[in-house]
Amino acid sequence: MCVDPVTAMMIGSTVMGGMGAIQQGNAAAASAKYNAQVSDMNAKLAERQARDVVERGQIEEQQQRAKTAAIIGQQKAAMAANGVDLNFGSPLDTIVDTATMGELDALTIRTNTYREERDTRQQAENLRGQAGMYRAEAASAKTAGFLNAFGTVLGGGAQAYSNYKKTKIGSYS
Repeated sequence: MCVDPVTAMMIGSTVMGGMGAIQQGNAAAASAKYNAQVSDMNAKLAERQARDVVERGQIEEQQQRAKTAAIIGQQKAAMAANGVDLNFGSPLDTIVDTATMGELDALTIRTNTYREERDTRQQAENLRGQAGMYRAEAASAKTAGFLNAFGTVLGGGAQAYSNYKKTKIGSYS
């Protein structure tokens, strides 16, 4: 059985098209896998950032309390130097107000720290989700490459067979 040159070229083109579809699917899969790795790495960095946020927040909260204690100490020293009794009235109210405001500042720092930590951990979670989507995309790209190759080979094979039949019929005339 001898195949005419046009049919042979159709078969060759079909095979090349199928190989190209598979290669394209593999390239898309490799790109998606790389993006998944980058997202995983960024998620790990975000988790580290969240831990760092908490550590820095705790230090800042302690520093705020130390500042408040220092201010109260200065207030007590100044009032005592002027012979003021610190145990009642306005002097006591001043010390209590300073302590209250200092504690509110420390608690505000804590609240802001935990909000920033929560946001950073949410970012990490989003990045992990994105990595999962990229992995699914990689699997789909490979499947799509093989399906496209199968479709190309099937369509090209049918066309080559049709062309072969036409030329075979025409050669009997």
